[in-house]
Order: sequence, then C-alpha cells, then structure tokens
Amino acid sequence: MSRLSQTGENKLAIPLERFATLADAMQGAIVHAEDIAPEDASRILAILDREGRLVLAGATNDGGVAWCHPVSDAAEARAVVSAASQTRAQAIRAAEWHEHGLARRLRHHADLLDARLVDPLWRAFASHALQIAA
Repeated sequence: MSRLSQTGENKLAIPLERFATLADAMQGAIVHAEDIAPEDASRILAILDREGRLVLAGATNDGGVAWCHPVSDAAEARAVVSAASQTRAQAIRAAEWHEHGLARRLRHHADLLDARLVDPLWRAFASHALQIAA
C-alpha cells in the first residue's frame, strides 16, 4: 500500500467509494482543498479505491489541487522510488545539520514523488482523467 494511503500531518486520503466516479472524487478533493488554510498549503490529497489502492494524488495549491501525473510503467515507478529514497536521505542529512525548513521541503518533495506511484490497475485511467481535466 502506498505511503499516501496513510493519513498523516500533511496527507489526507479520500476514499473513492464515497463518490460515484473518479471525476466526482477529484471535484471532492478540490472542494476540500478550498477549505485548507494557507499555512497548511503543503497537504497532499490521495484518492483511494475501496481496496486502499492509490488512484490519484495531488498537492493542495491556492485552493485547488495540483494533480501528480502517474508513472507510466514499472521502470518509471522504480526510478521514482529511487529518487524519493534519495530525497528522503537528503532530508535526513539536512535535519542533522539543523536545516529543518530544507528537510521539510525535501520530505514534501519525496511525498510528491510517491504521489506518482498510482496502482498499476489505475495508471492508464488516471492519466486519461488528467488529460480530460486539463
């Protein structure tokens, strides 16, 4: 299960089963993002199916959601996992050097990379939904 399926201080999971369609879930995420205070602007919203699989995720941005484009295949997923791991390692080093703002930004960047790790079952569908929404 993706890290995004766990709600944490900067992550919110939205179960797809609460909505009739992915478009409705995306709209529900946008409505939720409108209520997020500017100081909490670095939240990541994740849409999950009823099995807890990641369908789509994005970062809240000025009352909207900047959706993360899903990886297209397993090779790209491996590259994204590697990049996220390296970014988290950089965040740990930054925290050790008491660069807490930098560490927080690096962790958020790693979370955004993780947001691209849409379940293989949903990748093509989510990519198509983003093309239609654009």
